[in-house]
Amino acid sequence: MTRTTQALVVGFLGAVLLRLSLGDGYLRYVTGWMKWPLVATGVVLLGLTVWMLLRPAPDDHDGEGDDGHDGHDAHDAHDHKVPAMTWLAIIPGVIVFVASPPSLGAYLAERRADDPVAAAPDAEILPLPASDGPVDVEVAEFMWRAGVEDGATIKDRDVRLTGFVSTDENGNWYVTRIAIACCAADASASRVRVEDYDDAPERDSWVAVTGRWVEGTAPGGKSETAIEAASVEPREAPANTYQ
Repeated sequence: MTRTTQALVVGFLGAVLLRLSLGDGYLRYVTGWMKWPLVATGVVLLGLTVWMLLRPAPDDHDGEGDDGHDGHDAHDAHDHKVPAMTWLAIIPGVIVFVASPPSLGAYLAERRADDPVAAAPDAEILPLPASDGPVDVEVAEFMWRAGVEDGATIKDRDVRLTGFVSTDENGNWYVTRIAIACCAADASASRVRVEDYDDAPERDSWVAVTGRWVEGTAPGGKSETAIEAASVEPREAPANTYQ
């Protein structure tokens, strides 16, 4: 591989990282705290590119090669041989620039519906704040509350859950969120079945579901956690779709 080709590949990867991390694109793949490590990595790669392009060429081609040919010609022949595997390094970057893959959504959530649900935190779950209207609650938190003390903290309370729509093979639909600890590879899904609202929104669309917990439903049981919907309103997908 030529030194110029090496530098261009490294620089391209650095540019991809900076493009993702300086906008919202990186949030499709990793959690928010990784923004600045990605920026730093992109800057380092671009700096390395400049160094590779400007550093003096190694003086190893003077004289005659072992086979009797001029050493300069032998070096050039080697220097211009680019292994095909090298170009695989730029494929992920090309995909990001051209296709811009979307965030994880209903496809993953529906295939991980039977995964174990994350346990409630060890800390005491406090009652919801007093409010004349519905209280905004995260989908995972709603599920935790349903499974603790027989749902005492959400019983007879109006809540609002925001997430995207996923479905199952029985025609049920769910308000769903995906959580990641580090990156999309460790994603887990939380979902709450929506009842008394048969006109299901479009799959993968974002909605805010206002209603009350269906007593007796909880994560880990056959009934699943469910909410009796009073209203369903469309929402724009947030910049960060993960919890």
